Amino acid sequence: MAEQDNNLPQGPTSESVGERKGTLPSDYSFEDVKIRIRQTFSNPNVRNVTQTELKSGPRAFKLATLLEIINPETKKLHHYSLRIDHIDKTKDAWFARPQKSVRLEGKVPDEIEKLYLFLHAIYNNTLDGQSGDLHLISSSDYAKLADVLDAIENIADPDKLQIIKTLLSQVDGKSSCLSDFVGAFAKSNGKTLKHIAAASRMVEYTHALEELKGLVEDTSNTEPKFQKHLNANPWMFGSEYSELLSRQSWTRDANLDYMLRKTSDGYVEIAEIKRAFPDDLFIYDTSHKCYYPSSKLSPVIGQVIKYIEDVERNRDSIIAIDGIDTLKIRAKVIVGRDGTTEHQTALRNLNSHLYRIEIITYDQLIKIAERVLSMFDVSTDDQEAEDGEHPF
Repeated sequence: MAEQDNNLPQGPTSESVGERKGTLPSDYSFEDVKIRIRQTFSNPNVRNVTQTELKSGPRAFKLATLLEIINPETKKLHHYSLRIDHIDKTKDAWFARPQKSVRLEGKVPDEIEKLYLFLHAIYNNTLDGQSGDLHLISSSDYAKLADVLDAIENIADPDKLQIIKTLLSQVDGKSSCLSDFVGAFAKSNGKTLKHIAAASRMVEYTHALEELKGLVEDTSNTEPKFQKHLNANPWMFGSEYSELLSRQSWTRDANLDYMLRKTSDGYVEIAEIKRAFPDDLFIYDTSHKCYYPSSKLSPVIGQVIKYIEDVERNRDSIIAIDGIDTLKIRAKVIVGRDGTTEHQTALRNLNSHLYRIEIITYDQLIKIAERVLSMFDVSTDDQEAEDGEHPF
């Protein structure tokens, strides 16, 4: 029916009453003005025009006009249109004030019904003197909701959860905000809130983990994409760390990706994020029968060694300015993929010989994240739920 909108009557115009033209003399009554306004609604899609006075002078008048708009094909009611006009009367003539007029449409959204429900709630004292935003639903929808609330006590818990799933799927995340959810859960059972919180975090972490896997599989992704994702999801580094410090500039010439704070002692570690390239991290030396770092891994190790030296050299100034002690600082590098079993063994051997540097692959990082995520997959037994703890 959208194509019919342009044919609908536009309500009182300057010609209908005489906006500052005085086409209706002052000796006309307000009833004459109402008739003149009704005559302007001559569109064939307007079935009935109903009016009521909201304010009757002596100089300022307000008139509400309700139009029944029909479907031109079926001739059935399509929607209502409400117009509230402001009209002035002087000693010489009647004048329309279109700039003070208001028009509400009873389509989608139904502005007229929303206003009606709002006023109905106010005048029937159903708000108990509360102030703030009022969210309205139609009386028919409220009746359906009341039936559900009456029956909820007799519904099995799994069915209740199914109802919740259905309701949540209908919530528009763009129009909702944190305060709405706080209000909704304020009177909920404590254990239920714990389950909801754990489930919410599990869903959030699961989506983030799937996104990380997608980043790893796409070899075209650059370092900034990995850095951005891990910055938003520091939990992926594991419970070994309690905080991610996003500051990058700690020394004059070095920009670090991250600093991670250790959970156990509060000291910090350097985190260097590289690409998840599929190339081998190690090359096999057939003459000496051993593995050595590839041309892609060696520069990374050298870069991190330089970072450690720079940070240690500036330890005193970092303590004085930032209050963070970088004593014997360590570094964690995330780079590349696991490769073969032999390459994984070579990486373990290299880490055992490196001093204060640990290299992990993105496959290993995914395993750490999966382990964190598994902590939320707890038993539904009440006793186990009470005894268990979540790392985040």
